[in-house]
Amino acid sequence: MTDSDTAARLPVRLTISPRQRQPPSVDLLTWIHRRPEYRPGVRPAGGGGGRPGFSDAVIIAVLAQGLLPGLFNLLQSWVDQQRTEASIRIQAGDTEVELQVSGRTDSARLLAQATEALRAAREPGPDAAG
Repeated sequence: MTDSDTAARLPVRLTISPRQRQPPSVDLLTWIHRRPEYRPGVRPAGGGGGRPGFSDAVIIAVLAQGLLPGLFNLLQSWVDQQRTEASIRIQAGDTEVELQVSGRTDSARLLAQATEALRAAREPGPDAAG
């Protein structure tokens, strides 16, 4: 098994906060749950998001990194359909990155940003040696 195989299986926790100016025609959780592989790991968060401008419909997902491409594609298609935005906070171990998704975001680029940020945060920096 290679390091990339191991990374693809490591769980990541995502907190997805959709920005909604008006009630969506299909809420994000329902949209994601249309794909059965996401039903077990994606659920509504308890309580509200608490961020100004973002709805209380915060979603928590805990899933293998290998499922991120499909989830990002689903999120991007929902954002495009709703003409809205979302914030994603991704946590893997002690590492956390936050990404913004809008109608101008490319889901492949979003995945690349998330992967690079998680990789950079996991690798010890030059100051860590010593």
